[in-house]
Amino acid sequence: MADSAAMTRGTLAQTKAANAFLITRGPASLRIGKTALDQADAEDTPWSDPFVLAEKNGAAYRVWETASTYEGHPVRLIVVESSALDQRKGKKLENKRKKEAELLSQEQAQWESRLFSCREDAEQALASLKASLRPRFHRVEASVDEVIRPKKRRGRPKKGAEPEVETRFALRLNAAFDQEAWERARRKAFRFVLVTTVPEEWKGQPMDAKEILKLYKGHISVEMNFAFLKDLFFTDEIYIN
Repeated sequence: MADSAAMTRGTLAQTKAANAFLITRGPASLRIGKTALDQADAEDTPWSDPFVLAEKNGAAYRVWETASTYEGHPVRLIVVESSALDQRKGKKLENKRKKEAELLSQEQAQWESRLFSCREDAEQALASLKASLRPRFHRVEASVDEVIRPKKRRGRPKKGAEPEVETRFALRLNAAFDQEAWERARRKAFRFVLVTTVPEEWKGQPMDAKEILKLYKGHISVEMNFAFLKDLFFTDEIYIN
């Protein structure tokens, strides 16, 4: 087993040269991992039934598997969903949501207090604003509104004179919390991707996605005829021989 830093061309080449296998947690930046997470979020994804491992937190897991290649090496991608959200991840996600809401509120106050003399300028500002906003947890609607107000004049207006008015243009922002996007982000926070070169069957033993997770979590015993667990070099380093 290995940490995400092992996900390199060199490591994959070394494991292959040693007739060994690699199981590692895919780094968050891994493109094929991101793709697998997106695919796993589809409504028709055939997830496994929930199951538990002998862990203190008693978490339940579901797994789904797909395949890809990395640096020319075929790999299996195991998307794992845990019922136990890491507290740090949960807090980080909540902080991002709050920060986004605060930033949108600031943008709203800033733009709604600014008036444009012509609609064209306001429309250009609106286009720029829409391009710059990339909210994850909110739906934002923005538009240009006409503002008709009394025209400011020096001195006191003449008695009986019709008040003069002028037209200005303002940007209106309406930000609403996107519950669906929030739930989708939380689901992804419950998930991670294991990348492995372990074949689907090894020495007559089926190595499905559940077994790969067990290996990663360290719940495979010597009694299951995985003799390679006796080899300290491979288990202490990065390989499964």
